[in-house]
Amino acid sequence: MKLGSKKQLVWFGVMGLLLCATAYTILSQQSPRELAAAIARADARFLLLALPVMALFIACEAGATRLVLGALGCAQPFRRCYFYSCTGFFFSNVTPSATGGQPAQVYYMNRDGVPVVSGTIDMLLVSIGYHTAVVCYALAALYFGRDLLEQLGGQVGVLVGVGLAIFVVLNVAMILLLFLPGPARRLGRFGIALACGLVKRLDRAALEEKLEGVLAQYRQGARVIARNPLVLVGVVALSAAQLGCSYLVPYLVYRAFGLSGMSLLQVAALQVLCTVAVGFLPLPGSAGAAEGVFLRTFLAVFGTGLVAPAMILSRTMSCYLVLLVTGGVTLVGHLRRNMAGRNMKTSCNPLRGVVS
Repeated sequence: MKLGSKKQLVWFGVMGLLLCATAYTILSQQSPRELAAAIARADARFLLLALPVMALFIACEAGATRLVLGALGCAQPFRRCYFYSCTGFFFSNVTPSATGGQPAQVYYMNRDGVPVVSGTIDMLLVSIGYHTAVVCYALAALYFGRDLLEQLGGQVGVLVGVGLAIFVVLNVAMILLLFLPGPARRLGRFGIALACGLVKRLDRAALEEKLEGVLAQYRQGARVIARNPLVLVGVVALSAAQLGCSYLVPYLVYRAFGLSGMSLLQVAALQVLCTVAVGFLPLPGSAGAAEGVFLRTFLAVFGTGLVAPAMILSRTMSCYLVLLVTGGVTLVGHLRRNMAGRNMKTSCNPLRGVVS
């Protein structure tokens, strides 16, 4: 068995253990019949609202992709960009650390005639927009809901702190690579030299060549922004709208149970912190960890009797149901491309001087 396959098995094993632990925690407090009865009492009208909300979630990323590809001279119809977003969501949630999402999107873009370098730049700018939006939401949640930290408890609070730090570091690193390639190159080569000194079997020349390739992609991304400065602004705005859709789902579940007393902003702020707390964990879809953090974080919101049913409904609406739908869309799109072959490709004319 290959090393990569062994690592995937390990992560899926960890995910399975976390899911089993979560299920044990739930079932030790409520029987399956009690859970089913509580879920059956939920107002279906509010739950059905989650369906268009999550459809909009996918559409926002599709809009960001369409915006970037248009700026690169590789404009694609919105329906194709929506397919790319569905593919990204599906593979991100079934692979450790969401490593499969962006490569799958670039693959299907390339099958539709978009050069790999253009697809990679698109993923770069979308990632920057997403991380920027996450950090802004998290800082706003901590500032305007400072009392929420006490509600989260020590363990979840630590996860939030670590997660926020990782999001900030990653975003700052991407922005520095984008606009300051010189210092980024020196820092990258220093890191490679250090790694090669510690691990003798590493190929320093190959790693430095890979670094140059990454820096070249970031330079091209910087040129896109220089020629179209509003592109990044639009991508960040669409990423913020996308995340806002996912943060809305727990409030819809809250209202579905007929609860009141907490505002949309309060419930959404808790979901922001939950997302940050588990977003850096290398688990497919943060499965297991997301459920456990939800049970602890939203206990004061839903109460002992409803927190587990609320978690089941929230995760189903925001993750598992969407995963099922996007998996179906990905399968249909894949089969259509296999049948159509090259006929589905469109012309792509990269902007002069931006992408070669």
